Amino acid sequence: PKICILGSREQMCIHPEVAKLESNTAKIHACRAKVNARICHFCNNVETKKDDPSFSESILDIEELVELGGKHKVCPYYMARELKSNADIVFMPYNYLIDFKSRQANNIDMKNAIIICDEAHNLEKICEDSASFDLSSADIANCIEEVDNFINILQRIKSNTNDEEYDSIGIDKSDLLIGTADTDLDVEDLATLKALLLKLEEILGDIDLPSSGNGITKPGSISLPTSYIYEIFKQLNVTFETKHLFMQVLDKCITATISDSRNLKAKHFGLEKILDILTLIFGTHNVEMSSASCLNSKKYYKVHIRSDNNLRKWQTARSDPWTTAKKVAREGRILSYWCFSPSYSMKELVDQEVRAVILTSGTLSPIESLVAEFQVSFPIQLQNPHVIDKKQIWIGTVSKGPCGTPLNSSYRNRSSLEYLSSLGNTIVNFARIIPDGLLVFFPSYPVMNSCIEHWQSCGIWDRICQYKSLHIEPQQKAEFARVMNEYYTSIRDESCSGAMFLGVCRGKVSEGVDFADINGRAVIITGLPFPPSKEAKVMLKMQYLDENIGFGEHKSICGRDWYRQQASRAVNQAIGRVIRHRNDYGAIILCDERFNHRDSIGQLPKWLKCYVQSYTSFGLTQKSLKDFFSLAGNLGGEVSSEKAALKRGNAQIGKSALRPFKKPASNEKNAKDVVLHVASLKPSNLSKIHEGSTKILEPKKQINLLESLDHCNKNKPANIISDNDDKATLSSTILGKNMSDVNTKINIMPVVKKTHKIILHKKNANSGNRENLVVAYLRKVKECLSSDSFTRLKELLASFKKDRNLGVLINGLSTVFDDPSMYHLAEEFVRFIPDQLKREFETTLKEKFNS
Repeated sequence: PKICILGSREQMCIHPEVAKLESNTAKIHACRAKVNARICHFCNNVETKKDDPSFSESILDIEELVELGGKHKVCPYYMARELKSNADIVFMPYNYLIDFKSRQANNIDMKNAIIICDEAHNLEKICEDSASFDLSSADIANCIEEVDNFINILQRIKSNTNDEEYDSIGIDKSDLLIGTADTDLDVEDLATLKALLLKLEEILGDIDLPSSGNGITKPGSISLPTSYIYEIFKQLNVTFETKHLFMQVLDKCITATISDSRNLKAKHFGLEKILDILTLIFGTHNVEMSSASCLNSKKYYKVHIRSDNNLRKWQTARSDPWTTAKKVAREGRILSYWCFSPSYSMKELVDQEVRAVILTSGTLSPIESLVAEFQVSFPIQLQNPHVIDKKQIWIGTVSKGPCGTPLNSSYRNRSSLEYLSSLGNTIVNFARIIPDGLLVFFPSYPVMNSCIEHWQSCGIWDRICQYKSLHIEPQQKAEFARVMNEYYTSIRDESCSGAMFLGVCRGKVSEGVDFADINGRAVIITGLPFPPSKEAKVMLKMQYLDENIGFGEHKSICGRDWYRQQASRAVNQAIGRVIRHRNDYGAIILCDERFNHRDSIGQLPKWLKCYVQSYTSFGLTQKSLKDFFSLAGNLGGEVSSEKAALKRGNAQIGKSALRPFKKPASNEKNAKDVVLHVASLKPSNLSKIHEGSTKILEPKKQINLLESLDHCNKNKPANIISDNDDKATLSSTILGKNMSDVNTKINIMPVVKKTHKIILHKKNANSGNRENLVVAYLRKVKECLSSDSFTRLKELLASFKKDRNLGVLINGLSTVFDDPSMYHLAEEFVRFIPDQLKREFETTLKEKFNS
C-alpha cells in the first residue's frame, strides 16, 4: 500500500529561516508568507519531485521524510500533503481528525474511511480540549496591540501615498498595485474592532471574583435558551446574526499579518486565536443552527472565570484612554469555555460517514467508563492476554521501605522527611540488583524535584550514583532529545552497570518512549498520580459527571470514579514502557501502600492482574526480585545476543526510540491489550452543523494586488453584507445604540471613511519595499519599450484586471516583449500574477516563447 505521514511545520520544516523561529505559530505564518510569495524554493520543488520513487514507493517516518527532503531540497511538509492524495494509509496526529479547522486545513476527507486511533487512552482529553478554549486578558491585550499596528500603518499609507512615482512613468497606481500581500482594511472597522476588544476586557474586569482566588463558574445556561458565553458576547452585539462582520475583519487582519514576513518572531498572533474562539462558539453555520449551538453549549460546557496575574505588565505600557478600558481590573481575567464530554467531538467524527473507528491501547480498561464518556456504541470489544510467559514478568507492591517506614505518596505524606528518605533508600537497594536500565516515575514534577533535593542533601543521591548514572526528564521540550541520548549512551557504556531515568507520570517519557530490552529492565512507580483535586477544571469535570449520571444512552460514571481512573491510566501508561516484545522481560515495582487496595489492583490491565504479588517485608521483595532477574537473564539466546549487540554500541537505539512511528524489527506482531471497533453509524444532523464553513476556517490564501482590484465585485459570500450598505457595516451593526460609551472611544481618534489598501511586504535588501519594486520594474520596462509598446502593456494590465484571461495576457506579452533579449522582463512579470495562476502563467509563458 501507498503510505504517507502528516505532521506539523515544527516537525518538518527545513527552511533555515523558518525553522529557527521559536514559536510554532510564527513558523506557520512565516511558511505561509514564503509559500504564497513563491520564495520558498523547497516548496517550489515539490511539483517536480512528487513522482520521485524515493518519496512515493518507500515507507517513511517523519525523520526519514525530513532527511530525504533535505537531500533533495524538497519541503517534507508540502510533499507529505501531496503524497496524501494517492495514499492508501495516512498517519497523522489526533487533532488533525478531531479538530474541524485542522481537518479542513489538511483537506482530510473521512467519508467511508477506516480510522484507527492508537494510544487511544488520550482520545478523551483531546476531544475535550479541541472543543474548549482559554482567553486571558493578556491575549486581549495582544490583539489590541496588533490592531493598533494596523491602524498606524493605514494612517501612514494615507499620508504617504507616493503617487508621484507612478505619475512620473505615466501609469495609474490603481492598475499596478499588483502583489502578493494586499488586504482591504477599513480604518473605521479597525477602530470598531479595537473598541470591541476593549469592551470585552472591561466586561471581564467588572466581574466580581471571590477573595479565595477560586474564580467563579457559570452553568451552561443562566437564562433559557441562551448559554452564558453567548450572554457575554451579546453585550458586544456579537450574535449569530452579526458574528460574520466581526470575523470578516479579523480574517482580513490575519491575512495581512501572514503577508508580512518581517518580525514574525515578535508577533503574538492573538487575532487568530480570537477568530478560532468565535468559530468555536458560533460555528460557521447559518443563523438557523444557532439554537442547536446553544443547546450543545448548555449540555456539554461550563464557563469559568478566574484571575490572571499576567496582565500587570500590559497595564504599564497601555495607560492612555484609547488603549486602556475605563475599568481595568487590578488583576487580569481568564475566560474559560470548557467542554466536559468527549462525546461532543466523537459523535461529530463518526457523523462524517466514516466506515469504522478502531481504538487501540494497552490502557483503555475499564472499557465501561470509556463507552460512558464517548456515548457511542462499541459493538465489538476485545481484551487480549499478553504474548509473554509468566517467567518474563515480575510485578509486586512494596508497602514499606528498608527501615519499615510506610511508603505513601499522598498529599499529606509526600513532604515528610521520613518518607523521602525511605523512598530514596528503597530505590538505592533496587538499583543494586536491577541490571541495565531502570525507570522511576513520580506523580508530578514538584514531587520529583522535592525528592531529588532531599536525596542530594542527605547523601542518597550519591549512593544511587554508585550503581546507576542518573538522568532526569526535562520540562523543556528542546532538552528532551539530548537527555534521552545521554541515557542511551550510559546504557551502552560497558564501564557502567546501567542507568536510571527519573520521570513523571503523564510526561513525555511515560507516554510514548520505547524502553525495550536493556533500555528498561524495570519500572518503579512511586505513587498514584491523581489530578490536582483543587484545580477548577478537575472539580468541574467531576461535578459535570455527577450531574449527568443516568442521562446518556450508555451507563455513566460518577466524578469520583473518573478521578481514580485518571491516576490508574497514568500508572498503566508508565508501566507499559517495559516488556515491549515477545522475548523481552522486566519488573514492575509499585512503591506505595495504596497499591495494595483492591480497587487499585482492579484498575490494572487485565493481563497483569493475575501476576501481582504483595510482599509483607522489604527483604522478601529484594530476594524475589533478585531471583527473577537471575532466571530471566537466561531466557534464551535471542535476548542474550541482542543485549550483546546493544552493549557493543548500537547507536540506532536512541534514534529509534524517539520515533513516533517505529517500523517493526521483525515479522512478529505485538499484541494490543484492547481493540475497540465502532461500526459505522448513520450520519445525523450534527454533521451538518459545519456545512458552508470552508470559507472562514480554511487558512486564507493571500489575495494579490490584481485580485484586489475587483475584490469587492467578485466572490462575495452570500451571507456577507456589502461594504457599500451603510446599514450593515461592522461599526453600525456591532456597535448599536446601546454602546455609546464605546462610540465615545472611537471618536477620540479621527476616523477616515475611505477604505485604503494595506500592503505589508517582506523587505528586500537590494530593491527596498514592495512598492519600490513595482516602480523599479516599470521604469526598467519603460526604458526598454517604445511608447506604443508601453501603452499596449498598460492596456493588457487593465484588460487582465477585468477578465483574468491568461491566454490574452500572454499573447499580448509575447508581442510587447518580442525581442528575445527582453524575455526576462516577461518572466519577471510572474511576481504580479495571482498566486493561484502563477504556475499556469509560468508554464504557458515558457511554451509561448519557446514556440
